[in-house]
Amino acid sequence: MIGTEIVPFSFEGKDYEIRVVSDGATIRIRAFLNGKPANGYAYEVNTITLFDLKRQIGFDGVKDLIQSAKEDVKQKRWARYLEAVALVNKEGT
Repeated sequence: MIGTEIVPFSFEGKDYEIRVVSDGATIRIRAFLNGKPANGYAYEVNTITLFDLKRQIGFDGVKDLIQSAKEDVKQKRWARYLEAVALVNKEGT
């Protein structure tokens, strides 16, 4: 795949999209909200690894990473991470 695929989903009344972008050698996946990254997480895998996983064990790495990106949004993992960093920084001062 070369190009961009967009996978829309809704959560808490907001419309997100997971963008799957490939340059032919690498596939990058990230969640977006209103055209901006929804969090600090991004996923990247090379196409050779994806093809090997699919051929050897039937595993669809792109679908799995799309699901991970959705779950990161739904579980609010980035917000929890930022809260933990702020707490550590506050305690360290």
